[in-house]
Amino acid sequence: MKKFIVFCLALFIVGMGMSQTINTANATFSKDEAVKERFALKREHLAEVVSKKITHVENSIKKKLEAKETKRAPKKQQEEAKKVEEEQAANQKALKETEKESAASQQAVEETSPLSPENTEGTEAVSGASANGQEIGRRNREWGEQLSDPNLTPEERQGIIQEKKNYNRYNH
Repeated sequence: MKKFIVFCLALFIVGMGMSQTINTANATFSKDEAVKERFALKREHLAEVVSKKITHVENSIKKKLEAKETKRAPKKQQEEAKKVEEEQAANQKALKETEKESAASQQAVEETSPLSPENTEGTEAVSGASANGQEIGRRNREWGEQLSDPNLTPEERQGIIQEKKNYNRYNH
């Protein structure tokens, strides 16, 4: 009987050990799940923090860029104003030069073409060279009038100036 009791106790202890092993296995499995859940929560929290930081950095960069643009805007306006002034000065200089050229060509025409005796109506005989000078003077005056328009864009103004330069370069 003693042996039987000892045997039953041994079975009981072994049975208890087995049930505890199953319980610890379940506990281990549930601990792994709990750890995974905690990591998932931490990962979500970190993702939120990172996204907030990224948006904060993006906003600060945008603000800095806007501040730089507002600082650059007056400088750009000043540079554009200087360019326009330089162009106007160049246009006025070119206009004065064309006026001088046209006056000189008209004076040359008056000096070189006196009234002929056959021409009793008072019209002047015009040679090919003086007619060419008059044409150049007329075209330069037209460009001067176009350039005096304050509504011209800088590109249009440059185009007119370039056209005038090319014309004068090839027709003198």
